[in-house]
Amino acid sequence: MYSIKSNKAKRFKGIRARLTFVYSTLFGLFLCIFAYIISGQYLNNAREEFDKALLNYTIDLTSEIYFEEEGMNPELKIPERELRKRFPFTIGQTFFWVRTIDGKKILEGQKGFPPGDIPYSSEIALKADYTHRYMTLTKNKDEFRALNLKMTNSRGTPLIFQVATPANILRDQASSHFFVNLITIPLLILIASIASYILAENAIAPIQMVTDTANNIAAKNLSLRVPEIDSQDEVAELSKTFNTLLDRLEKSFKAQENFVANASHQLNTPLAIIKGELDVLESKGRTMDDYNRFHKSLREELERLIELVKNMLLISRVESGLESFVFHPVRVDELLLAITARLSMKAREKKITLRFNISEELSSENIEPMGERQLLTCLFENILDNAIKYSPDESTVAIDIRHGENPLEVWIRDEGPGIDELAYANIQRYRFQRGDKNPLPGTGIGLSIALQIAAYHGALISYRRLQPQGSLFVIGFPKQNTII
Repeated sequence: MYSIKSNKAKRFKGIRARLTFVYSTLFGLFLCIFAYIISGQYLNNAREEFDKALLNYTIDLTSEIYFEEEGMNPELKIPERELRKRFPFTIGQTFFWVRTIDGKKILEGQKGFPPGDIPYSSEIALKADYTHRYMTLTKNKDEFRALNLKMTNSRGTPLIFQVATPANILRDQASSHFFVNLITIPLLILIASIASYILAENAIAPIQMVTDTANNIAAKNLSLRVPEIDSQDEVAELSKTFNTLLDRLEKSFKAQENFVANASHQLNTPLAIIKGELDVLESKGRTMDDYNRFHKSLREELERLIELVKNMLLISRVESGLESFVFHPVRVDELLLAITARLSMKAREKKITLRFNISEELSSENIEPMGERQLLTCLFENILDNAIKYSPDESTVAIDIRHGENPLEVWIRDEGPGIDELAYANIQRYRFQRGDKNPLPGTGIGLSIALQIAAYHGALISYRRLQPQGSLFVIGFPKQNTII
């Protein structure tokens, strides 16, 4: 019951009904104005045609008036052809008089004119430019059209010939127009309302599609998107904005899910090792050497755990999108010097030499790409830390900042065992993937993070395995206007 009432409410109170009401009201208003103007113009034209016909009819009648020798006492002899006419005027319904200029009737063709005499002004008739005058007379809802025509008798004396005839044709035409408009205007408004209702459905269909998509979206299917609308209107902009919002939400939820999945998967191993070490330590009495060994093992697992948590938090932030970061110019040489200073202790433990070189060809502009300092620190630190970790004792790790195929390139070279092409491809594709035959502890996530950070900065990390052994990572930054 609720859904039926809800659908009815949407049908009669929703946007579709309101659009139909607005369209129909405007259409009806303009249609009434248009019909009023057209009907008025048509009736005016009909009256003009009626008046022209009345004038011609009156002129024809004047030609049938005969006067005595003195020029007075006129007589109207109606020819047989006029007696047979029925349209637009008939002699039986036409009233006419002949007056002198001073207003005296000298001929009256038919008595009993309902409105009385036709108005007449001798002062106006005496004017030289007076020709004829039309007028409308009404009596007992009967309408007559009258005409005063100036004429002369046989001696040239000016007279006034007055004619009045029923205007039934004009009245019938006006009634016919009113009746036609009374029927056609409501019918056209009804048709326009139905058409508006159908067109309104097509107009709001994209909005309904957005609503349906929003109702079907949940945390488990954030990949749903509103279909692209091929138009340049506000609804298309709404769908694009909605899809952009869904992209951000999906990134946030995916980052959260990945963090939970990664945490449950990766944190379990070091925590289990720590618990097992403590259980073994408490199982029986231990010597000081045993305590030192367990202490060292627990410290290594805690450091691994700390590194893993730090990397997973960074991954979560990176996966939330570029909106989480603010890019500024970053001095790459200063950043790498700070990183090598922090990693120098690890290098000294293995007697590894860190060699740092900056090309003189680099300009100050090229050495300061736009980026986020924390992310770039993570990128270089992960690659350098791996270079130190996997290089043999008493070897060299070289860091070169130079100009190559890109305006700025950072070359990091070590003398470790290297990574074969298949293992590197898997590292690019999967997280927590490590190189082949790697006996050293690690999370397998550092290089994956570095690749994603480089992509955010518009940079590219390329890898080459050196012969007989060693690895070369090249981080290339394009022009600054393409970095962000």
